[in-house]
Amino acid sequence: MSAFILNVSDLLGHPGARRTVALEAPLDIRLDLASVVEPVFADLVLEATVDEVVARGTLRITASLRCNRCLAEWDDEMSVAILEVFGARPVDDGPIVERDGSIDLEQILHDEASLALPIAPLCRPDCLGLCPTCGTDLNTDPCSGHADESASPFGALRYLLEP
Repeated sequence: MSAFILNVSDLLGHPGARRTVALEAPLDIRLDLASVVEPVFADLVLEATVDEVVARGTLRITASLRCNRCLAEWDDEMSVAILEVFGARPVDDGPIVERDGSIDLEQILHDEASLALPIAPLCRPDCLGLCPTCGTDLNTDPCSGHADESASPFGALRYLLEP
């Protein structure tokens, strides 16, 4: 049985009943410049309403990130707020409490963690990136240039800027 599947049958039929749950389990999330590298931690409070179970809490992840400009790598810890309602009956393809009284948090936590990862992470806001000619990291080693600007097909445009 998956660590993300929780039995909530003790909460069903008892509006106001609540239970605290702590989960630790791996999530396999890999994007181009970001991935989740360690198990995720979820601290949740499950609370019953008349015909639903509400899960709210925090998801903590450690993401392995690669800068979109200079390709530097680092790990970053992130926290994501979780709020999900599991209905006793299916509503608009939302999550439901299964017939056996269980809820599956895996897809919800996977989606929330994926949305928290940056699409184009930057090691710092003023990252200079890599030299397009030699690939030198311009943050650590300023590039001195590689060719005469007139050799560029855009070299003639610099005369338009001169007074």
